[in-house]
Amino acid sequence: MSEQTIISEEMKKAVGSLLNVKVSRIERRAVEEYVSATTDSNPLWQDDDFAMREGLGGALVPPAFLLTMQMEGGSPSDHMPSQAHLGGAVDGGGEWEFHRPVRVGDVITAVRRFVAINEKKGKLGPMVLNTFEVTYYNQRSEMVAKSRWTTIRYSTTS
Repeated sequence: MSEQTIISEEMKKAVGSLLNVKVSRIERRAVEEYVSATTDSNPLWQDDDFAMREGLGGALVPPAFLLTMQMEGGSPSDHMPSQAHLGGAVDGGGEWEFHRPVRVGDVITAVRRFVAINEKKGKLGPMVLNTFEVTYYNQRSEMVAKSRWTTIRYSTTS
């Protein structure tokens, strides 16, 4: 007897697909607001002279600022086959790789892909784990970062 799955064939076929591409210029005001909101007083993000003395050529954008770009372009579900039979998504965790510094004025292209889908049994019943990957490139086509995160959705029909 085969086990029932809540992952449709359409959902399986979507694995590996490009969800969207978002291009954004990093604006000083947005970085200032981010630094203020996170209360990150690191002078590398705010003081060009300090960053120059550190040999960095000027102030950098906090690496975690790229998180603000992760969801630009809408929810991943806006670009995927329907998972209407599943409940809302909760954060299942993520990881980051940072490769190059980002500066105010850089133009960052975020390329978001749907990279994996898995089904597991949880305490609340069947759940689907959707994994997404975003690769960030600067205006010179250099990869500056990559993030990977998972959402967890529970079946609402079990």
